[in-house]
Amino acid sequence: MSLRSTSLLRWALRSQAGALAASSGASVVRQVMLLAVPYFVQRAIDDGIRTGDLGTAGLWALAVAVAAAVHCAGLVGWAWWANLADARVGVALRGRLAVHVAALDDGDLNDGDLGRGDLAMRVTRDVDQVRVWVHGLPTWAVIGTTFAVTLPAITALDPVLLYATLAMIPPLVLVNVYYPPRFGRALDTLSDAHADRADAVADLLSASAAVRGLGGEGRLVERHHERSAAVFGATVAAARISATWAALGPMVPRLAVAAGIGFGGFAVLDGTMTVGGLVAFTSWMITITLAVRVSVDRLIDRKQAVVAAGRLTEVLALRPRMPDPDHPAPLPASGELTASGLVAVKGGRVIGPLDLTVRPGELVVLTGPVGSGKSTMLRLLGRREAPQTGSVAYGGVDLTAASSADTAATLVLVPQRPVLVSGTIADNLKLGRDLDQQELLAACRAAALDLPLDTEAGERGGALSGGQVQRLAVARALLGRPPVLLLDDITSALDTDTEARLLAGLRTWAPHTAIVIASHRPAVVEAADRVIDLALAEVAHG
Repeated sequence: MSLRSTSLLRWALRSQAGALAASSGASVVRQVMLLAVPYFVQRAIDDGIRTGDLGTAGLWALAVAVAAAVHCAGLVGWAWWANLADARVGVALRGRLAVHVAALDDGDLNDGDLGRGDLAMRVTRDVDQVRVWVHGLPTWAVIGTTFAVTLPAITALDPVLLYATLAMIPPLVLVNVYYPPRFGRALDTLSDAHADRADAVADLLSASAAVRGLGGEGRLVERHHERSAAVFGATVAAARISATWAALGPMVPRLAVAAGIGFGGFAVLDGTMTVGGLVAFTSWMITITLAVRVSVDRLIDRKQAVVAAGRLTEVLALRPRMPDPDHPAPLPASGELTASGLVAVKGGRVIGPLDLTVRPGELVVLTGPVGSGKSTMLRLLGRREAPQTGSVAYGGVDLTAASSADTAATLVLVPQRPVLVSGTIADNLKLGRDLDQQELLAACRAAALDLPLDTEAGERGGALSGGQVQRLAVARALLGRPPVLLLDDITSALDTDTEARLLAGLRTWAPHTAIVIASHRPAVVEAADRVIDLALAEVAHG
């Protein structure tokens, strides 16, 4: 995981190299001005205030004001480009994940042991962890500038002060060697706990209504509490390590400050150092202390980013069980859908073989009792699953030679339980397509959907009935005007009158579309040009 994690982090770094370089440059300007202020104050005290030369003191005060103005400009540039870099990485990373996951089906995600809640955590929390790391990268330029400027300046004040400063290096190294691996293991545990709880939340929200009254909702709540407790425990364990790490790091330079003030105080009394020099030393050591604390924070950010990047890479590493060919063949605009010797094996049961040809404008029904494999055969015809044996072709082109995107657009499948997005009826019909209101209304009439376009569908269609969800999915498919429609029991939740309107609307809207419906409803069977009973594996009529 470590190599894949760092590979993704390197990609993020390379993709925003320009913005990060600009941010780092601005941060260096800001830090140089910040570190110059103690020197200007030293000169104002030693050359102006102590000697009574108000003019000199005023000039150095002006220098402090100029440094403050430049410091402000540098800080603005630092923050601007750092924010720009982390925002771009977040957008690009979520875009990569969205495109990649869109090419996968539930089976592919199950192969990766990814629940919906876990996947949501990876797209949100884990992406944000990488963004935080990217945002903090210019800080290393600040830290480097701090040591590059202050160490020579402290040496110029008094070599003894340098020794006190350098004495803090060994304990700092020890602290930053001891804690990172322990924190990394704690983060792994915490990320897994968050993923498990997210899955429990998803189950609680989606399944609680289905098991209410059966006693199952109590178990779902109990499981959520158990996993929340695991998140709490893992959070406390990780926080304990990070808090100790973050506290010990700055403590070391504070001890160096104490030692430096002691040595510096004697030097002032001996006359080998000025009061202004001691003030400058104290200011620089406070800045070094801050730099050490921030460096620990950045190391913590990196550990979190490495763990998050590993989880994101696991998603990006998933591959479809039916990958596209290297050189996909285009599917024709029209043609016959042909299945030859199509066989599937489900739970040790053989479904098929099926030989079938569906011509443009023809309506074929796959029927049979519950569990006979109607939905499975429909998915095989649309190449949503791979058959055990046999082949499917459209217009003479084997679907294994075509891209999955071309296949999905040409052979549109409406499942028995369609998925809707949160929003209105119009939002679900358009899905980003440029369609006018009249087209939407016409498709709804064809699908026998009598709902205003501004009706809210609710989360995943929760505000609609099962029949309304099915008809909305049919209308959405009709708007694409595909040459083949594969409809899985789309009238199962409809009354007979609405079912008749829908079947008539399909014929009117798509007179040249090849339609295959999986159903055992009498009205659907009666409307078919041909009926194939999978239980008998023969043409029933037509």
